[in-house]
Amino acid sequence: MRDAPSSEDSVTMPPAVGRGSSWALLLAVNLVLTMGYTALGIASLRLILPQDFAAPVYPAAGLAVAAALRWGTGVLPGVAFGSFFVTMTLAASRGQIQWMTAVVIAFGAASQAGLGAALARRWVGPQPRLTEPRELLRFFGAIAGLACLISPTVATTTLWLSATITDAQVAAHWLSWWIGDAIGVLLAAPIALSLFGLPRAHWAPRRLAVALPLLCACALLSAAAFYIARNEDNRQRHSFEVAAELGLDSLGEALRRPLVALDANHSVLRVAPHLSRAEFERAHAERVSDNESVYALGWIARVTPSQRDAFERAARQEDYPDFMVRERQRPGDLPIDAQDDLMVVRLIVPWTRNRGALGVNVRAIPQSRTAQDLAIASGLPQASEAFPLSQDTGTHAIGVVVYRALRGEPAASQGADPRGELHGLTFATLRPELLLREAMAAQAHHTAPSAPASAPAAGAHAMSSPAAALEHQGEAPTAPMLDFCLLDDTPGVARPLIAGDPRCAALPDSLPHLERSLDFAGRDWRLVVYAPQGLPPPDRSASLPFALAGLFGTGLLGMLLLIVTGRAARVAQLVDEGTRRLRESEERFRSIVEHAPVGVVFADLKARPQEINPYFCQLLGYTAQELKEKSILKITHPDDRAEDNRLGTALLRGDLDRYSRIKRYIGKEGQVITVRSTVSLLRDANGEPHRLVGVVEDIGEQLRLEALELEHETELAANRAKSEFLSRMSHELRTPLNAMLGFAQLLEVDPEASLTARQRDWLGRIQQSGWHLLAMINDTLDLSRLEVGQMRVRIDDLALDGIVSDSLAMVETQRQRRHIRLEVELDEDASQVRADATRLRQVLTNLLSNAIKYNREGGEIRLRAERRGERVHLSVADTGAGLTETQLAQLFQPFNRLGREVSGIEGTGIGLVITQRLLELMDSRLEVTSTPGVGSTFRFDLPCPTASAGLET
Repeated sequence: MRDAPSSEDSVTMPPAVGRGSSWALLLAVNLVLTMGYTALGIASLRLILPQDFAAPVYPAAGLAVAAALRWGTGVLPGVAFGSFFVTMTLAASRGQIQWMTAVVIAFGAASQAGLGAALARRWVGPQPRLTEPRELLRFFGAIAGLACLISPTVATTTLWLSATITDAQVAAHWLSWWIGDAIGVLLAAPIALSLFGLPRAHWAPRRLAVALPLLCACALLSAAAFYIARNEDNRQRHSFEVAAELGLDSLGEALRRPLVALDANHSVLRVAPHLSRAEFERAHAERVSDNESVYALGWIARVTPSQRDAFERAARQEDYPDFMVRERQRPGDLPIDAQDDLMVVRLIVPWTRNRGALGVNVRAIPQSRTAQDLAIASGLPQASEAFPLSQDTGTHAIGVVVYRALRGEPAASQGADPRGELHGLTFATLRPELLLREAMAAQAHHTAPSAPASAPAAGAHAMSSPAAALEHQGEAPTAPMLDFCLLDDTPGVARPLIAGDPRCAALPDSLPHLERSLDFAGRDWRLVVYAPQGLPPPDRSASLPFALAGLFGTGLLGMLLLIVTGRAARVAQLVDEGTRRLRESEERFRSIVEHAPVGVVFADLKARPQEINPYFCQLLGYTAQELKEKSILKITHPDDRAEDNRLGTALLRGDLDRYSRIKRYIGKEGQVITVRSTVSLLRDANGEPHRLVGVVEDIGEQLRLEALELEHETELAANRAKSEFLSRMSHELRTPLNAMLGFAQLLEVDPEASLTARQRDWLGRIQQSGWHLLAMINDTLDLSRLEVGQMRVRIDDLALDGIVSDSLAMVETQRQRRHIRLEVELDEDASQVRADATRLRQVLTNLLSNAIKYNREGGEIRLRAERRGERVHLSVADTGAGLTETQLAQLFQPFNRLGREVSGIEGTGIGLVITQRLLELMDSRLEVTSTPGVGSTFRFDLPCPTASAGLET
């Protein structure tokens, strides 16, 4: 159940903006919220590379809930508009989201904010202060745990139904969306509440303490998310580049096959220029089969116009009964001069798919004529532009022909061509589209033999070999689908696209691609491999551990900051109340002093009374004015004046803070009055002695009663005195001392307290003295309990490193102040001990504190733990002044500080006694070795853990 607020803190639920507020204010709040939500949402989604629908950190969700909690349901339109703009901004870059999908997602975001605010009001209150752990758990559980399920569910379902995400992406997408919103709520909601949350008196002071650390945490989480997203993007790009490189290698290798076949064809015809059709087909049977590596191989004979008829007859008789020299007569073909030599396709394989090219005079083909001339002139292979082949009819497929001149032996006659007579041209024909597709299919089959082979759909160019290619390299990321194209960059080319999708000629920068230039038989070709659908969606499983860790870490950080700052605000409120009560207490104190049954006297440094309460006057029989004209010594019994002089002098010198003694006064009537007098020295603002205050209690009657009962109560008196001492130490000293220390700390951290540097120094001295006094009281109480056997320990199996860390933290400030170097060595096999956790921590803290106090400035301390048999040995060694044999013999005597009482080092002389007694209760003993001028080492051992349960002793 939530704690009921006090009368000062009780509030009512803030009305919605539109309820009693102007429409202009409502519009302004919604406008600002829309802009803030949009800015935060877009900035969050920019962390994703490539951009996705769910951000790892989404502070806009926290802003929306905080605004709905502050102003009510009237601001939900601003949340919806902000979410809509964020989604449409993402759609502009991805182009996968329709406006109706964005509307549904915006509705989910607004519903989430409204439900989160409603649950928070119901479970925590209309104006949550978020100071207690239970309150924080309810607040974040209501919003991050329940309300934040709405937007991921609505958005993921909508994206799935619109086919924006696949079935396999639904679960990971929903989880990423929820984690992003939950982290956003944990970070942004407290920040937003510190800016505009109610009540302002509670939230405004927490801006710096809460908002700044959470903003830093948000920035760190965002940077880490961006780094992870960038790594994932780089991994996907690397996957593409490896697959593309393999594809380029495969395509380049395929394009070299026709050139190899051309060389073989040229060699065959050079050796046997008069091959028959059957011989020619047998020679190339293995080079041209059903695959598309080489579409055609053949021989083009040079025929003069006078030889044409004889050439046709010879071809019909030898090889082809229907052979006839002819022109293609296609649009764009060149006219042929009747006097020019003919270049006629005489032999070609395979016959079945290339019979349409037999007998064609290739000189009429404009795209290949330039290549023929270059091949004749250079003697090297020369490729033509891409053009519709002569053997094709009724198809838009294009091919490329590579020519190489075939000459006879050079003639010795004058005027003959030194290169030899031109007999004709050998050629190899390739269909780049079919050749490259076959090469890519073979590459996919070779690199992914386990994948089922399937022919690509008609008109498609995608290939799926990258995953297998990466698997070949030891990786297994999700691979992109790839496409390819072949471009002719030769100057003056009429058809630059040889193979592939026409869009390949102008790829946008957003599509990853890789290209390679190659010299193909005198032409400048360029191979391009690209991912037409872009890189695959990011693998969310890689960032899931980070997201969960971020969710857990930000939750703990936010709760810690809110708890600390909330309690600080509560303490400040208590200080204000305490100040008011202090004034009231001062009035009550004055009234008590005036009517108290004890005498209270304020005197100057010469013991002349200045202020006297009525009881003191009544006790002595003098009026206040008569007492002010006398010295305290004059009304003191003569036998007690010397002791008063001595104690008063010591008090003024600073040797004593106060003294209390039993003394005697001489009343106005000459009567002797026995009193208990307690005298304290008051100092001014500069710390100088100012005046004396004495409290006088008439104990005459008490002394007479004690004298009568002394003999009977002798034995019980010691116990009562001890009990009274412990009671006073616990109640009269610790309780007000804790209050003084608490208020001193509050005064130190209060930003409104304008203290000077000197005053802060005094405040530090007050705290230092108070903590020292409190430690002395606690040590004394511990020693008393140990002496009477009231101390209990519970022995458990403990992790030593945690105990050591706590002990080191408790002396860290003391260590830094004296510049002591600390070395800790904990052996791995000495990590567990059996002891009482609290008392072991007290033992280590005492030993470390002594090692620091009695060490030299800038000295060293070594804390070590090692296992020996079934026990763990611990030691604390310092480089202090060391101890003599005499000091070692007196080391464990209570309240014996071994002559160091005047050294200026704080202490009571019972710390080691308590340490020794505690170790004895834990089945151990403290041992000491020391060398004067070198240092001391304190050792003890503890048993190793066993299977037994903890025991209480």
